[in-house]
Amino acid sequence: MTITLIGYRGTGKTTVGLALAERLGWNFVDLDPGIEQQAGISIAEIFQQHGEPFFRHLESNALLQALSGDRSVISPGGGSILDPANRSAMKAAGPVVWLAASVETISERLSHDPSTQQSRPSLTGGNVITEIQDVLNQRLPFYEEAATLVISTDNRSPAAIVDEIVQQLSLPPVSLPPA
Repeated sequence: MTITLIGYRGTGKTTVGLALAERLGWNFVDLDPGIEQQAGISIAEIFQQHGEPFFRHLESNALLQALSGDRSVISPGGGSILDPANRSAMKAAGPVVWLAASVETISERLSHDPSTQQSRPSLTGGNVITEIQDVLNQRLPFYEEAATLVISTDNRSPAAIVDEIVQQLSLPPVSLPPA
């Protein structure tokens, strides 16, 4: 089984994904850093030099490769759900958990995240609040279609979010090898 965490940037996919994988004793795969490493440049530079369609192609390939594993928690980029084939592959691999947050929470988190300014491209060229609202509105039906479970991350700790995911998905506790 694979658990895929979807949601807008800043909703906690990486932080919660790491904590969830650790709790379950599973692998954690964060797609964006892997894509950057493979390309040798940041996502913002990929967008600038090659365009969004090229990035989405890299993203889809990385996602399909990650989904072929087992006992993994995957954190794809927020736009990975735009491709119907990606949504279908996520759902076929296991539960898809949509980490949702308010525009205000996302904006606050992104303003304190140095990687956002350094490596994440603006998606609309507008001000941050307007961009977040516009992109969320565009992606809402795709998140809804893909999600097995929706978890709000507003004003919650990663541990509380992980607890809810484990409980809602009825995941067994980690079985440790005999001593």
